[in-house]
Amino acid sequence: MPTRNTLARHLRTAHPSTEPFLRAFLLGYAAHSVPAVIRVLLSSLLSRTRKPPSQVLSDLAKAVARGFHPRGLGVAFGVAIGGAKWAEEVVEPVVRSAYAAGVARARAVREGKGKARETEFSLEAEQQRVVEDERNVKVLSTFVGSTISSLVALLILQSSKAYRRPARPTAQPVPDLQPDFLISPYTPGPSSTPDPTPRNSRRIQSPTLDLTLFLFVRGTDTFLRYLYSRAPPTQPGKRGALIRLLASHGDTLVFWLACWRIMFSFFYSPQKLPPGYSKWIMQLARLDPRLLQLLRFAREGRYVYGRDADAEVVRVCEGIAKANGKPLASVHPLHTKRIDCALVHGQVGAGTCEQNALKRWVRAFLDCLVIYLPVHAIPQLLFNLRRILSQPSSSLARILLAASRSSTFLATFVASIYASVCLIRTRLPQLVPSVPQQPLDAGLCVMLGCAVCGFSVLIENKRRRREMALYVAPRALYAMLDDLIPPSLLRGRVGDTLSTLLERLVFSFSAGTVITAAVHRPELVSGVVKGVTGFAVGRWGGERGAKGVRR
Repeated sequence: MPTRNTLARHLRTAHPSTEPFLRAFLLGYAAHSVPAVIRVLLSSLLSRTRKPPSQVLSDLAKAVARGFHPRGLGVAFGVAIGGAKWAEEVVEPVVRSAYAAGVARARAVREGKGKARETEFSLEAEQQRVVEDERNVKVLSTFVGSTISSLVALLILQSSKAYRRPARPTAQPVPDLQPDFLISPYTPGPSSTPDPTPRNSRRIQSPTLDLTLFLFVRGTDTFLRYLYSRAPPTQPGKRGALIRLLASHGDTLVFWLACWRIMFSFFYSPQKLPPGYSKWIMQLARLDPRLLQLLRFAREGRYVYGRDADAEVVRVCEGIAKANGKPLASVHPLHTKRIDCALVHGQVGAGTCEQNALKRWVRAFLDCLVIYLPVHAIPQLLFNLRRILSQPSSSLARILLAASRSSTFLATFVASIYASVCLIRTRLPQLVPSVPQQPLDAGLCVMLGCAVCGFSVLIENKRRRREMALYVAPRALYAMLDDLIPPSLLRGRVGDTLSTLLERLVFSFSAGTVITAAVHRPELVSGVVKGVTGFAVGRWGGERGAKGVRR
């Protein structure tokens, strides 16, 4: 094609950073615009009031045009990758000089200790050392350049109105009292009321925080894989056994710990999770949000069997009773010794506890199948189209099998929480009547569900387990930040400045690590990020995936 050949000729004669910039810009543009277009289409299809075609076309045009904003995701991605290539050449002389000075200083230290005199370098070894030094300079230049360009990319994002840091709220609404029909099968109840205390607000607030944590987890994973690649193949003793155990099952452990923290936060501190993530969990769980609020009241000591409750708790009890066609006395703590598990099952899982778990599993499986079919099919259509066309039956079977396996994993995740809650709060008191109900409903049933659900990842294969662990880890860190960082460091303007500076450092160094690995050691980058960064960096000066530091 003439147009394609002309474009390729222009790219060959342009600055080497042009192609990485354009590739990364396309990725960022797609990441921003494709979801926006899908939202417009779904909104027009699912809306009760039919929008005129002109309005839909106008919304689509706006969604497509926003991706070209100079402070948008496309430009930021382009600056991070293309800027890394440009900055690599600029900083290389400085890096080379600093590296040579460091090597000379290290050699002088060794000579001072008398070690250099004991070592004789052959000509071949000296040549190998020179090649290794040159390779190290290239890697360090890429790292420094990509770290600087990533910092500039983050500054571009944070300068946009869409990513601007919000003002700290003094009070947060309690949205759980008003179920959202789009995320829950329950009809709307009373309007949300303001929370009199700011306990539902995060101390750390940044619109780019989830992206920063995502890169931090990926950068940490890349660095750990690099360290593991340099370790001896076999190490004796307990240390070697521990390293082999972590290498084999570390992803499962990370997923389990992350899911425990995420689900515990979902039940009791939803403000610590990204808002969209909490809504997604609510949608998949098909849980009445009023019941979720009642569990929080029980943990806070505001819902105690045998005692009267305040007006807010009573209002939630009235909503639950009315939605299930039950009298208020069946939910009010003063008039009941325990809430019947049928109210916990709700409209979706009517029946016994075992029937509820099975129904929840089936509903979650069907929901997840809609999600995972595109997840497994799209990469095959993009990268293995010839194989699909040549072997359509076997390719379709593989896609269906992979999607079914992933759906089984997530359905088991959901059903195991319901089964654990019912086991603790209903079956255990039936077996041991002397067990008091209050501590079971105040946290023990939820804690068991949070502890069990993460083991469902064992249904997935090894590669998918690693990717799932890397997916949930940033969300768990997001939920833990307020607990990890002392409140005294985040107060006032000094706290805002410190948190902003810390985020920018973490973002730039993490992105620099991932980009450097994608250029010089692509095997250290895992999962979907490997494919994305591999496409973005392209050939990077003629040799894609050139080996970097020796093992």
